[in-house]
Amino acid sequence: MQAVLSAGLVFLAVIAERFFGFALGRRQWTGVIITTAGLALIALTLGPRGDAVPGYALAALIAVECTVFALATGLAVISNYQGTLRARQGLFLGAASGALFGVSDIALKFLTHAVQGGVLELISPWTFAALAASVVAFYASARGLQIGPGVEVIALTAVAANLTAIIGGILVFRDPVGTGPVAITGRMIAFALVVAGAALIPAPLRAARRPAHE
Repeated sequence: MQAVLSAGLVFLAVIAERFFGFALGRRQWTGVIITTAGLALIALTLGPRGDAVPGYALAALIAVECTVFALATGLAVISNYQGTLRARQGLFLGAASGALFGVSDIALKFLTHAVQGGVLELISPWTFAALAASVVAFYASARGLQIGPGVEVIALTAVAANLTAIIGGILVFRDPVGTGPVAITGRMIAFALVVAGAALIPAPLRAARRPAHE
């Protein structure tokens, strides 16, 4: 699934440039391709899980959900008031919304485990967490697309959502990092590629020229 989603970033860039008039520079193309390669490598190096029943760590679930939710919402709020961040507010909102979509994904994955004990298990704080994260993420994403460069905002949203879900899978649901040194090394390289690609996607911020006084 991660490999398919990562391929969508390349299709997004191609369609945006060919049919919707978005101009992507060499830096953006490099970032999109590196990020896609990293996400695909993360998926392709995942070994078989075996027949073990998947579990979860409740303490890790609480820590990851609360930490990511607080950081993402804080970033969305601060970028609206902090002067140096306002120039890239759309990009920050895109990243924040992606992280919150990841929070919702983790909560929903937990609920799929909980519902095995009965439908009443859906009456849970994690149902509220999934709904709250989704609502905040929706408005942050919509605002980010209004004021930011569309392709870069969508790409950062997808990257943040994927990374949050992957980290949640490892820390909360004990998904294996890999089977054997080759797979583990490959996944660590893939994480580095995703981070490097995400850093390249936004164009460099240039200081605006001060208007001349008449």
